[in-house]
Amino acid sequence: MSECTIKDNDGYFQIVDFNLEADDFHDIFQKIEDALLLKKQDLLFSLATVGVLYSSHLAMLVRIHQLMHKNSLRFVISDISAEIKNLLQITQLDSIFSTYETVDDFKNSLKKIAEEKTQPQINFEWQITKTDQDVANVICQGNMFAGEQLDKLQESVSDFYSIIFDFSNLQSMDSASITFLDKFADNHSVSVAGANEELIEQFRQKLIYGKMKLL
Repeated sequence: MSECTIKDNDGYFQIVDFNLEADDFHDIFQKIEDALLLKKQDLLFSLATVGVLYSSHLAMLVRIHQLMHKNSLRFVISDISAEIKNLLQITQLDSIFSTYETVDDFKNSLKKIAEEKTQPQINFEWQITKTDQDVANVICQGNMFAGEQLDKLQESVSDFYSIIFDFSNLQSMDSASITFLDKFADNHSVSVAGANEELIEQFRQKLIYGKMKLL
């Protein structure tokens, strides 16, 4: 059985002292569940000392992701080698895992999310800044929620095949706006630029990450 510790870093949990060469990973799932009973927060696993992952490891990571997703939380992987990053891309697991270059990058993203939550909310606004035949470039800002502005946006872009959304100044999205992107991407080419980490995580959780191109 694998020994490990779920460390509370005051804002997120982190898996430490974990031996990937163990034959049985069952212990880690119970420890994660026990930790989540005490506090609901994201879980980080650094692969800084890991050179290779096998199918059993991938299955374990997917199960951890499912466990965290069930609790509406993120399973975050950091410090991924080029070989492991390539493996995740081949298996398309990069579309469901939250990944960061380093632990510090992840911690900085938490600070940014906290800062954004303290900012005053802005009503949803958008404008088409440039169109080229079947291509529309749409700048969005504020909070993309269900309502008149979202309805008008859908009507305005429906005739375009290719849409580039600039989310640099977009603070948040609700389920209706996520559904709009999801359905639109079924029959159109959708690219998204400037999305913050929280929005990208929403795309992953709603399983539309792979349907759009992130710029």
